[in-house]
Amino acid sequence: MSDVKAKLEGIAERAIDAMKREAPEGDALAGVWSGRSSNVRFALGIVQSCGDVSQEGVRMRIVLGKRHADVTSNQTGDASLRALARRVVAMAKLAPEDPESVPLLGPQKYGTVADGFDPALSDVSDESRASTARVAMATTKAAGLKEAGFFENSGQTYVVWSSLGLRASSRGTYGEMTLTARTPDATGSGWALSASHRAAEIDASTAARVACDKAIRSAHARALEPGKYTVVLEPAAVGELLGFLGQALDARSIDEGRSALTKPGGGSRLGERIASELVTLRSDPANPELPVAAFDDGDGLPRKPITWLDRGTLAALSYDRYWAAKQGKEPTAWGAWHLQGGSAGSIDDLVAGVKRGLLVTRFWYTRWLDPQLALITGLTRDGVFLVENGKVVTPVNNFRWNESPITMLANCDALTKETWRTDRNTRVPALRTHEFNMASLSEAV
Repeated sequence: MSDVKAKLEGIAERAIDAMKREAPEGDALAGVWSGRSSNVRFALGIVQSCGDVSQEGVRMRIVLGKRHADVTSNQTGDASLRALARRVVAMAKLAPEDPESVPLLGPQKYGTVADGFDPALSDVSDESRASTARVAMATTKAAGLKEAGFFENSGQTYVVWSSLGLRASSRGTYGEMTLTARTPDATGSGWALSASHRAAEIDASTAARVACDKAIRSAHARALEPGKYTVVLEPAAVGELLGFLGQALDARSIDEGRSALTKPGGGSRLGERIASELVTLRSDPANPELPVAAFDDGDGLPRKPITWLDRGTLAALSYDRYWAAKQGKEPTAWGAWHLQGGSAGSIDDLVAGVKRGLLVTRFWYTRWLDPQLALITGLTRDGVFLVENGKVVTPVNNFRWNESPITMLANCDALTKETWRTDRNTRVPALRTHEFNMASLSEAV
C-alpha cells in the first residue's frame, strides 16, 4: 500500500494547493483513489464478456463560507488539477449559500480497523476468473441445467486530505460470484451468492451446487394463495430487507416525524424495545468478518463501533454532521451492518420449527412503499417452498410481498449461529419470522 498511498497523498496535496491558490480564503478537501476491478460474465456454457479496469481519480471540494462546490475527474496530472481547481472555485462562487453547510474537518483520531485488503482478490488473473466461470458452468452442465453468472472483484486505495489538517487513508478488496441456474423447461430457478473480501472464501463450486439444487427442487411449483405466513428467510432475503432499515434510523427523519421510529406525538423510540430480544445489530470497523475504512470517505469523519439494536432495544440513531450539531449530538459515520447470529445450528433447524409456512431464497426488485411505516415491497425469486410440520414439502409460486424490516425483526423467534456476507457492507444470519405479508401472487419463475 505504501507506494500507492504515497502517490495518492502527493495528488491530494497538489489538489489542495491548487484550490488554495484560486481561493486563499477557502477551505479545501481532496479525496483521491486508485484501484482495479475485473469481471467475467457467463451463460449457457460460454463466457459472454469480461472486463479489467484500472482507475485513478480525484474529488475536489472547496468551501467558501456557506457556499461550496465539488468536482470529480479521472485526470490527476498537474495541469488537470489546476483546471479543476479553477472550475470548482468558480462553481462555489456562483452557488447560493447553503444553510445546512458544515465546515471541513481538521485532524481526526481514527480507531483500529480490521485489514480488509487481500492482494489475491485485488489482482485476479484472467485465468483465475476463467477458472471460476468454468467451475460454475461445469457444475450446472453436469446437473442438466442452464446457467447465467457473474464474477467481479475489486481492490481500491483511498486517501482524503483537507487544508485544515485532515489526513486519512484506507484500502480494501471485495469480490462476489452470483449464479442463477434454471431447468430446461424453465419451471425451476435457483440462485446462490458467494462473497467476501478474501479470495479464498469465494467458493464457486459450492455456490453452483446450491443454485442447481434450488433450481431442481423449485421446478413445477404448486399454486399457493397469498396471505400472512411464518417464513424462514435465507441470508440474501434478510440482507435485502435489512438494508432499508437505515432510513428509519435517521435521527432527522425521526425528529421531523417522517420515520417509523417517531413516537406518536413526537420524539424518538430510543430506548424502547422494537425488535425481538434475540436481535442485536452492530457496526464495527474492527470486525474482521466485515471490515470497512476507519472513516467515512465523504469527509473523513471517524467510524466508531455502534450498537443500533441491543437485544431488541433501539440503542442508537444516525446523525449527519449538520443535524448532530443542531441537536447537540455526536455525528455518525455509517459503516457496515452486522446482524448477530442466534442459536440455531442451521437453516434446516429453523425450518424444523415451522408448523406451516414458507422457506424463501431471496428477494428482488425491492422498493419503498411508505417511509413513515418503513414499509417495503418486493418479489420473491429463485425458490419458494411450502413447509409443513417442520419439513419442506413442495415448491410454490412466487409472491409480491409488503413488509417492514422492523416488523421482520420484531416477529423473529430464531436465527442461525452462522452469518453470511450478502453484499459489501452487510453480514446476516438466516432467520425465522412470523406474519410476513405475502400480498399477492407473482407468476414469474
